[in-house]
Amino acid sequence: MNSIRLWIIKGLCVVALVACDPVTPNETINSDEFEGFTVYSYIPATPVGIVYLFHGTGGSANFALRTEVIDQTNELIARGYGWVATESTERTGNKRWDVFDASLATNPDLSRLSRLHDELIATTGISSSTPIFGIGMSNGARMVTLFGQAFADGGYPMAAVAPFNGRAAPSVKVAGGLTVPGFWVTSVNDTVVPPGEVISDQQDSAALGTVTQLTNKAEEPLLPVRFTRVPTIDAEEAVGIYGLLNGTGAWDEDGNRVLDLETTLALIDALPLAAGTGTPRVQIERQIAAMLSVHQFVGLYRVALADFFDGQIGSEQGAREM
Repeated sequence: MNSIRLWIIKGLCVVALVACDPVTPNETINSDEFEGFTVYSYIPATPVGIVYLFHGTGGSANFALRTEVIDQTNELIARGYGWVATESTERTGNKRWDVFDASLATNPDLSRLSRLHDELIATTGISSSTPIFGIGMSNGARMVTLFGQAFADGGYPMAAVAPFNGRAAPSVKVAGGLTVPGFWVTSVNDTVVPPGEVISDQQDSAALGTVTQLTNKAEEPLLPVRFTRVPTIDAEEAVGIYGLLNGTGAWDEDGNRVLDLETTLALIDALPLAAGTGTPRVQIERQIAAMLSVHQFVGLYRVALADFFDGQIGSEQGAREM
């Protein structure tokens, strides 16, 4: 009976997955260098805003090429935004952004970002009055709060930031807190940056009268459809990955996790997830992490975030005139 039931589930899953399109860029991504650092971007002729993307610890500009990030930038592009991603100056150790120096002049990351912005104004459809936005993950979340506050204080048309699974930068907190509108996202099972820490920083910003929005992402059920978001994974392969995960006993027949998180993660680590898919294991693991709501960027709030950004256009002009 169990084998019959499994084949029924597989059949239903394959049917359900047929209509699920993989996440791919809606526009060609430009690849370039600026001052020796990789830069990825897409900027339309007349952008309504420019969005800077910030990777987490150990990351690079390739953060912009991840499935979940592309899902977010696709939504922003559809609304007329451009985006740009580069990487931290520190490339030999933890590859982290400098979130302790709030000066546009002496912080190597901030100073390069200001020069990059000037370069974009000179070479693309961005003008000096184009609203600026930022999205950052983990250490990149700290950086996006610093970037937002430093650029706003420096007179740039900074409109809003979106910190994902990360706190406000220490240099921002010491200086009085984040006064740039913020779309904050945390995850219920994040043990790297626990939700309470993120929520505390969001509340501190809101207490200053700053416009904020907070989401604490819930855990998702185990479903094969999650994996077809990766372009190299088709419906059959997704069902295979689902079968491996389901076979651990960590989830019940409805896809709800029944084992504790630590045990579940240990069982996942032992699985040959990438076998036969041709997909790097890390891409599959990122989808599992998103599903489990641990420390991972998600595109689930792409519409809500874009709505929030839309709502701040024009507000940065008023803030500079006050």
